[in-house]
Amino acid sequence: MGKDTKQKLGFCEGNKCACLMFLVVVGAIAAVVCVTLLVEDIRDIYDHGENNSSLKWWQKTIIYQIYPRSFQDSDGDGIGDLKGIISRLDYFEYIHVDTIWLSPFFESPMKDFGYDVSNYTAIAKVFGTMEDFDELMKQAKKRGIRVIIDFVPNHSSTEHDWFNRSRHAKDDKDPFWDFYVWNDGITLANGTRVPPNNWQSVFGGPAWELDSVRDMFYYHAYLTSQADLNYRNPKVLEKIGEVIRFWMTKGVDGLRIDAIPHLFEAKDTSLNLPEPEPGEGPDLYLYTQNQPEIFDVVKQWRKIIDEFGSDRFLLAEAFGISREDRRKYYEAGSVPFYFQLIKAKARCCATAACLQGIIQEGLDISGSWPNFVIGNHDNLRIADSMGQKYADAMNLMLLTLPGTPTSYYGEELGMKGGDYKGLPPKDPKAITSGNLNNSRDSERNPMQWNSSTNAGFTSGSPWLPITKNTDYKNVNVESMKTDNTSSLNLYRRLAEIRQLPAFRTTNIVFPDKVGKVLVYERYDDQTSYLIVINVDSSPQRLDLRAGDITTGVRIFSTKSVIEERIELGNVFLQPGEGVIIRMDD
Repeated sequence: MGKDTKQKLGFCEGNKCACLMFLVVVGAIAAVVCVTLLVEDIRDIYDHGENNSSLKWWQKTIIYQIYPRSFQDSDGDGIGDLKGIISRLDYFEYIHVDTIWLSPFFESPMKDFGYDVSNYTAIAKVFGTMEDFDELMKQAKKRGIRVIIDFVPNHSSTEHDWFNRSRHAKDDKDPFWDFYVWNDGITLANGTRVPPNNWQSVFGGPAWELDSVRDMFYYHAYLTSQADLNYRNPKVLEKIGEVIRFWMTKGVDGLRIDAIPHLFEAKDTSLNLPEPEPGEGPDLYLYTQNQPEIFDVVKQWRKIIDEFGSDRFLLAEAFGISREDRRKYYEAGSVPFYFQLIKAKARCCATAACLQGIIQEGLDISGSWPNFVIGNHDNLRIADSMGQKYADAMNLMLLTLPGTPTSYYGEELGMKGGDYKGLPPKDPKAITSGNLNNSRDSERNPMQWNSSTNAGFTSGSPWLPITKNTDYKNVNVESMKTDNTSSLNLYRRLAEIRQLPAFRTTNIVFPDKVGKVLVYERYDDQTSYLIVINVDSSPQRLDLRAGDITTGVRIFSTKSVIEERIELGNVFLQPGEGVIIRMDD
């Protein structure tokens, strides 16, 4: 294809933007829609003119999230571990993924499965030893695999030595006196001690707990066993800085900052949450989330990791943030996760217009590098939230959008979550809230490696059982490797396509009007590709001709491995089908 491809598509002939015609036919009903592409305006946001050779490693990679408990067990205790991950590193070469992100594996009483850290620079015995981690790093580097680790700075376990020293501190001369967020509370007329305000925990109930040792309340955004660190204390910043340097010295390539919006609380603890307006829900985290001091701390952490090289990556789990706050995370030297696609089904039924709007919102970041996510350890798997037949299409979308995609383990198989209805929940969020609907057990189910007992995850009894609804006898790595049309091999092919120059830019064009099919174009100076995904529940027939371009080469389909030239005037898609078409000159 030539450099004038977009002109032939009718994008900007003679410096005037032309009209791209899409014919959308639902069943026997035909409708012709003229779509005006406002290219000049769109490219102000989406075309940043990157030179592929100047991209950093994290701009060219797929990040693959591993939940260590559920990935691979090496010793038969039913819990995944570091040696298990080492044994599966060749798998990432197979699917063309060269960055893995490990959820917490630090020393912990496991009341929140590792997000309650009792020693930031030690490995939980259930996951292995520091020697195992060093071997993991060695073997990963040998294969060219980058390693990102979770960083849980908002809170520690109440079993951490820091908390023990803080609860025993006698006065403010002790450097650990205000290492956590302590408060005397309020004494009522009847002598009862109550918390200083009505702030709420994310996991339900009051966010303050009376400590019997110090006889003061401490603040906890999450479980009572997860006390929040006080980031207004320079000593905390110093200690956390030591933790970052420890892992940077170990050679990790980046950090994913957990729960960063909760890092600070309002300094004035007399503030109570207001009563909600009629018809509106309460703003439970008005004073405990997204406080302005966060960004200065992120900048400090950025400076620390820059001591080890400017290519180290800093990801922020920044949920529930405004566009302005997203910009501030970027300015502070981090990349904030963009989570809105995860909730697309609940938010707006995941229609084509809904998905396009969410993606455009995610790209509206003033020239910064995008990041998209469709699943993680806190949300239903895509096969459950969107439906099994749409899983491949969602992976197609994720891996062809601009920026850095993050995949959750098992999503490349189209794996479903476990069916644990009727079983006692393991997830503390469900337990403490008393609401089984809050359980995140389903999406944390064990990885399915083969059709043997326990899907090859463990030789013992898995911490979460393998359930029949996941069809693990067929939906597993070993079986899917032999099937060219399997979700696994489709994902593998998409990972290869992502390496094409057009997909390493942030160049993207959407139609101004949207039908029932999600359509967008990715391009560079040489080649243009149309991504077409039927997210509707009925078959769709489209006319994708543009100007004098009437044919293209379908290089990928979720329903076929055959690469073939097609007529753009008659493109037919089944529900859940997605294709990539290389446009002809």
